[in-house]
Amino acid sequence: MLINFLILFSFSLFNQYLSEKILFAFQINRHGGRAPHYGVINGEDMYKEKWIENKELSSMGRRQLYLLGVKVRKKYYKKYGLISSEYNPQEIYIRSTDTNRTIESIYSYLQGLYPSGSGPIIKDNVYENKSIIYPPNKKYYEKFDRIIDDYNMNNNKTSLPYQMSIEPIHIFYAPDHEFELYNPDLCPSLRAQYEKQNERQEIKDFADKLISETNNLFFDLEPKAKNNSYFHDFWQLYNFTENIIADKFDVRDFNKLKNQFPYVNDELIDKLYSKSKQFIVEDSLYTNKWINLSIVGTSYTMHSLLNWMDKAINSYKNGKNENYIKFVIYSAHDSSIANLEGFMYYAFNLSIEFTEFADCRFFELCVDDEGKFFVKYLKADNTEKLKMNYDEFKNIVNNKTWSDEQVSEFCKFNDNKNNKDDENNKDTDDTKYSYIILIVLGCLNGILIGILIFIFIWYKKS
Repeated sequence: MLINFLILFSFSLFNQYLSEKILFAFQINRHGGRAPHYGVINGEDMYKEKWIENKELSSMGRRQLYLLGVKVRKKYYKKYGLISSEYNPQEIYIRSTDTNRTIESIYSYLQGLYPSGSGPIIKDNVYENKSIIYPPNKKYYEKFDRIIDDYNMNNNKTSLPYQMSIEPIHIFYAPDHEFELYNPDLCPSLRAQYEKQNERQEIKDFADKLISETNNLFFDLEPKAKNNSYFHDFWQLYNFTENIIADKFDVRDFNKLKNQFPYVNDELIDKLYSKSKQFIVEDSLYTNKWINLSIVGTSYTMHSLLNWMDKAINSYKNGKNENYIKFVIYSAHDSSIANLEGFMYYAFNLSIEFTEFADCRFFELCVDDEGKFFVKYLKADNTEKLKMNYDEFKNIVNNKTWSDEQVSEFCKFNDNKNNKDDENNKDTDDTKYSYIILIVLGCLNGILIGILIFIFIWYKKS
């Protein structure tokens, strides 16, 4: 009986897999493990742990993203056939925020998504023509022959050693106002909401409890902190707690900290880590339930998502094997995913979950064997947070997001444009007046020179 049940259950899962086809996928991931945001001076942070520099991706972080790329390749290439084995610019679009750790993360990810062996091969007739293959300087041909030999590329027609693949990474350009609008530097209208952080009693209470439970360790680490009020400032508390998270994630042993302060032990460090993570999680939950923050920060992204999905559906309905963007990847930050989670909480009543290093979220557009389209919202481990009919999903997104014009009005983008136009007009007026002044001065100089010449001639004659 049990065997029959297991066979039936396995068959149903297999049949479900056969009856669903993925037409499009969108992934947004956080960068991998990194150094703390602040406090790294001469290669050491406030806990005396070694780093290259503030905010930079760690070796562990690179490995995380590489393995994530390997995992995604197995799913979208090997299992579902959504993307090709080799990079195809007509089916995949890759984008990153303009920070070192997100750019390095996506490069690491792509090493897993398109590993060595998936790069292009040089055609025979091109390979035989050294004047084309080599850089345009004939006197170095012999040297390049030796270089090729050193890299084991003789009689090897791969473009790059080990048939490596390279892919373009598009960078979000902040002045375009199309992403990360939860950032008050990009949308100043949100600044007042962020400033409310310091007014929250929960911040002060948390700081007091954390300081007392860690034997006043924060005071020993920060000489400026004369009393608890120093850490009642949200950003001071945030900086200290997120440092311990970065350290613990990269498996630091904190020996220097233990040697410096005898009362510090593994138990205290574990408690500090646990409390620090609790603080970041609670802050993420609180912050991303702000309606304006979620709507403003996510509207552009959700509109783009619907456009990509509509193109995938149209291609499928036309019955043609058309080229369209099938997979979009955004390399971003925990705040980026947290903002998306905040929107999904607001629009679909889904839970907001903490974003670990290298964590990600997926949207998938699927079609079943009856031709019905539906959307999935997935966690990194493929757990479904949402599964919904596409038309219903699209209607909710359109109703819950703001138009581009509304976002621009809220963030005062149009005011910035008008101010810029006013400045340009002012510059034009100033230039015009400058020319008039120069002409007048030129005329006055001419008259003055004429008078001087007249006086000189008159003096000579007399």
